[in-house]
Amino acid sequence: MVIASGEVGSRFSTGGWKSARLVICVEMAEQFAFYGISSNLITYLTGPLGESTAAAAANINAWSGTESFLPLLWGFIADSFLGRFRTILVASFLYILGLGLLSFSAMLPSHSKDPNQLQVTLFFCSLYLIA
Repeated sequence: MVIASGEVGSRFSTGGWKSARLVICVEMAEQFAFYGISSNLITYLTGPLGESTAAAAANINAWSGTESFLPLLWGFIADSFLGRFRTILVASFLYILGLGLLSFSAMLPSHSKDPNQLQVTLFFCSLYLIA
């Protein structure tokens, strides 16, 4: 077995249930965040962002298609350029950045009924970062 630094790792000191627990907990947290966001998108798009139901449905479909396609792109990047560990690190960083920006875009105050352009732009950029 080879560890991330390229050295041969010992079966007794690496991996095991400590690593498995960490991976399971991180994956559960990611799934809760993703499905929490995706289940509330139509409400947020038609409510605070003021989109029509048709426009909100079109935006959700475009986002769903993007999030279904991107694993293929990340797989290509991992196999061809970065390797799996660096790709996971980059994708995790982008995901956490997207979650933070999504929260920030929801906290921006809007002074009128219509949201400002910065709030909408930041929302969609962060939404596609977590795709």
